Amino acid sequence: MSRPAGRRALYAWALYDLANTTFSLNVVSRYLPLLVVEDLGGRDLDVSVAYSAAMVVVAGTAPLLGALSDRSGRRVPYLAVSTTCCIVATALMGIGKPAALVLGLFAIATYFYQAALVFYDALLANVSDETTRGRASALGVGLGYGGTIISLYAIAPIAEQWGKAAAFPATAALFFVAALPCFLFVRDVGAGALWQPGLVGSTVARVRLTLRSLPSLPGLGRFLVAHFLYADAINTVILFMAVYATKVGGFTSVEVTRLLAASTVFAIIGAFVAGPLVDRFGAKRALYVALAFWTAALALAGFASGKNAFWLVGPIMGTGLGATWAADRVLMFRLSPPEKLAELYGIYGMVGRFAAITGPLVWGGVVYALEDHGALAYRAAILSLLGMLLAGAWVLRRVPPR
Repeated sequence: MSRPAGRRALYAWALYDLANTTFSLNVVSRYLPLLVVEDLGGRDLDVSVAYSAAMVVVAGTAPLLGALSDRSGRRVPYLAVSTTCCIVATALMGIGKPAALVLGLFAIATYFYQAALVFYDALLANVSDETTRGRASALGVGLGYGGTIISLYAIAPIAEQWGKAAAFPATAALFFVAALPCFLFVRDVGAGALWQPGLVGSTVARVRLTLRSLPSLPGLGRFLVAHFLYADAINTVILFMAVYATKVGGFTSVEVTRLLAASTVFAIIGAFVAGPLVDRFGAKRALYVALAFWTAALALAGFASGKNAFWLVGPIMGTGLGATWAADRVLMFRLSPPEKLAELYGIYGMVGRFAAITGPLVWGGVVYALEDHGALAYRAAILSLLGMLLAGAWVLRRVPPR
């Protein structure tokens, strides 16, 4: 990483974190749920079903995608294709109605967004070494959240002027521009064929063998269970944060933008603080610190009243968010054999996507069951996520550091 070409590849890789976080923030957290619930007459449950349907497909295909990548030794072409599909579907969401069409395009975009992460996370090996994994991961997370502040304020005037649906093609354009350097400057370590006869059948057999061998990989199975539980809570909060601030905190659209921006600043801080902690004290310890921030944030959000409390919840949550993803994928990396890295990241992705199925459905179900109770329904939903997070922290305690 000390050579100029190495630095260029590292920063190009990290910029992809900036690119895909614009989708996560502006589409998933900011405008899609509010467009459906406030403008198109839909419900939280409709968003949950569309998001969860995409995750079912991701969960079923992510290990296969990772194994295909491992077989060829190439990540970048797969990353480029899946990212392009996500960008196109996101741009088409700008049609704006009816709700069924928008949610269908959202599900397609979400699938390819999540599929791309299988290849992107595995590229961490191409741009860092064992002594710099934490700082490289933190650089990606930090640049990602830094870019979201720019994209948040770049997209907000467009949405205010032309409506929420206009945010989608603008976000797609930002996604493309920030992702392009990764495709151009990060090099694959292999040069195998991307496709050949019989590849799918042999790859499926390899994935089955890997799944059966998980118990022989020390701590990996237990880590995946823990990841499922805390990622379940975190992904659901990201999806419904804007709705929660509006319904419970009484925030206006402009105030939601400011709250997300403030939270993002602290996500950057959390990521850059966690990076050196990961390299010095280990990813597991840094991850525990991150989950402690999440515990405090969810507990406060569940019981807080008034806007002032939410201005405290956001920064605490942001700090935990940046630190979690800086440490989490490094711990997964250190528990995985190098020759099966993308395949195991595919399984890691599968577990995370199953978490993204159950969390939103739990949230939507709780809110639907208690909808006659107003804000209390949302408080009950976020406290249910706190229980999942604490369960994940409990399972993590017996995972070895590498």
